[in-house]
Amino acid sequence: MRWPRKGILIRLAIYIPVIGFLGYNAWQKYRARSAAEEAAGAPAVDPNEARKRELEEHKREYTMPDGSKQQVYELTPEEAERLLGKPVTIPEDEAIDAKAAD
Repeated sequence: MRWPRKGILIRLAIYIPVIGFLGYNAWQKYRARSAAEEAAGAPAVDPNEARKRELEEHKREYTMPDGSKQQVYELTPEEAERLLGKPVTIPEDEAIDAKAAD
């Protein structure tokens, strides 16, 4: 049997150990995390789960003219600031429309 060209052998000699090393490190991190979760005794919980439950109270569903349904979260700026943790700014064009309506 004839050996592959020298360039292919060099690439194999470089990339196979590198991929093996990275895969081994990823496996070690996975095992460490799963062991830590088992030691804690609690299943992995989504940190945003409480926020999602609070937002569910403000969810409304509207039927569009074409028959599709659209889910919308209706929040006041104060509620949005409390739930999302960031100050909410109203875009300029909406602010102008709100002033014109007054």
